[in-house]
Amino acid sequence: MSLSEIYPKSVEILSEILGKENYESIEKYLHVYDGSEASVKPVAKYITIYWVGRACDRMILRTEGEDDIILSQVRDSAVPTIIFRKLKAVYLREFMKLARSQWSRYADVIRKEAGYDKDYNFLSACSIAVGIAGEGKGVVHGRCMRCPVDVLMGATSAGALYNLVSRFQGDAAYALTPSTERRTGTSVDEITYTTIMITERTSEEARRTGGLFSETFVEPATIFVGKVVLPMVSPPELVEVLWLLTRVIRVGARTSIQGTLEIHPVAIIGDLFEVGTAYEVAERLHGEKSLENTRKGILEYVENEAKYSTSSNVIEFTADIAKNIREKLDPLAQEVVVELWKNAMNYVNGVLAYLRQK
Repeated sequence: MSLSEIYPKSVEILSEILGKENYESIEKYLHVYDGSEASVKPVAKYITIYWVGRACDRMILRTEGEDDIILSQVRDSAVPTIIFRKLKAVYLREFMKLARSQWSRYADVIRKEAGYDKDYNFLSACSIAVGIAGEGKGVVHGRCMRCPVDVLMGATSAGALYNLVSRFQGDAAYALTPSTERRTGTSVDEITYTTIMITERTSEEARRTGGLFSETFVEPATIFVGKVVLPMVSPPELVEVLWLLTRVIRVGARTSIQGTLEIHPVAIIGDLFEVGTAYEVAERLHGEKSLENTRKGILEYVENEAKYSTSSNVIEFTADIAKNIREKLDPLAQEVVVELWKNAMNYVNGVLAYLRQK
């Protein structure tokens, strides 16, 4: 079956947002999930989206090392880096919030139209929960293994016969300048009036319980370049990703008070495999501080250096496309929601068919 037969509303929206000619250039790199075994077997279809980000506040990008900033060597500088799993964790949670809103509004319709059983309740069946005491760091629980979030972002569950491989992939985002600042904070002990923390002494008088600490931040206005890769993405999934990628997000530690990052998609391109790397873009644009010049540099790189003969047109994410997303893309519209959830169920049915399971 064709894309327009299974996903009529999503195809219509993508054509309106991107423009008919642009959509038709990437259409052959979008994928149909119809519930069959063949539809879930890997094929060479990739959508690559380059983006530029701007820090609108201080950010702490902690790693397992000794400092608060993850650094990568680009040319002769060590620049702040947002590793992709940190970005994916943000978008996973944002997608989960959106899916909960969709389910709350259309649960009965989704069950009927998408084929979920009457006892399935997404709000209670699927969550991202921290591991309990005694388990390893990063252990998660509660994945339902059949919702749009799990199907796109990937999931595992001890209670399922299969794993779901993530189809939301990408590169780390590299800053174009070594823009960091170090700040010192203090917490004065009311008894000893000191900021030094010493707790191993035996006597109360010898102990000091103040706090003297330093944190390293990414400076506001720092420019990042990054890339998202979507293998075998369906039209309703691409609709959701485009909406998510135009949101302001919060990244890093202490996101309740800082960590704001503006994301601006720059270029979309389809090909048999992913196109180019964010690191190469960062090398070429190293030292650039202008958002507009960075956009131009990314477009030149994709068009002149990364594009292959098999690639689609390079779709520039213009102001008109951004406006179309704001005005024409409603992720809670019923037709789009039903196509998204039905697509997830078709994906799972295809996996079960591949495993010879009902």
